[in-house]
Amino acid sequence: MSAYEAGAATGGHGGPLAADDVDGPLAAVGAGDADGSHTEGNPDDPHAALAALAAHGPRYRLGLGTPPDGEPDWLAADRLLDPYGPDLSRLLDTEHQGSGHRTAHAAALTLIAVYAGRVTAAAVLHWALTGRVLDVRPENVLLRPDPGHGIAGVRMRTFRILDGPGPSADTLQHVVLARHLLPLADALRERTRAGLRQLRGGVAHGCATALAASHADPELLARRWTAFLDGAPGGLAALGDVVTVTRRDGTPRLVYLRRTCCLFYTSAEAVRCVSCCLTSRDERIAAYAARS
Repeated sequence: MSAYEAGAATGGHGGPLAADDVDGPLAAVGAGDADGSHTEGNPDDPHAALAALAAHGPRYRLGLGTPPDGEPDWLAADRLLDPYGPDLSRLLDTEHQGSGHRTAHAAALTLIAVYAGRVTAAAVLHWALTGRVLDVRPENVLLRPDPGHGIAGVRMRTFRILDGPGPSADTLQHVVLARHLLPLADALRERTRAGLRQLRGGVAHGCATALAASHADPELLARRWTAFLDGAPGGLAALGDVVTVTRRDGTPRLVYLRRTCCLFYTSAEAVRCVSCCLTSRDERIAAYAARS
């Protein structure tokens, strides 16, 4: 039984991780990591860690604590796991209207991809670069929908680094996938009847984008992606693959080629994503390489 299946069997979507959790208790990480990653500066300093992540681009920016006054639109991530709750309704409706989708299930497929590529992106990249896992379990995450499309902001209630009884990749899989993204995909499936394989394809795409959108070494990122997929729940390894392209400025970049469709081409914008599986592999690679 996978970590995700075990968590689902206990009915523990989004609740606090107890000492008798199926994967064992999570605790603060000690210095260093045994899987070849490295740590720069003081990884336990919240401001240093978050500043280092933000330097990689806007999608990696995380706030801490209570949202500022005048920003009432924040949602608690753990409340999104209720398929018929008002919070998921609001997030889904915002994406449906903002992206111009014609059906709720198409909006759900776009939503899960942009959610995974923003809400948990910082945790995936932080792990790839340091081997340490930020606490982005849903009960520790707040997010703000973007009225236009996607997610406007992400906050952690408390800055925590988590450790588990096994390799750090296992801890990341548990925190990001088993506790957060896969239960959200299940909720969207229940709410909209969107295909589960397509929803999980969006999860894989978003997690891969969390690595590919950074300016870190593509070879390192490709190795870390392989480690992240090893034994990952949800069958993510079969839903796409990463390749390295050389862009017009001569820099190598990691890109992700999907094997599922988010249906964004059916929205009012009527365009295909660069990674769209409806476009040939060679055309997608060429399109990525043409980007500056």
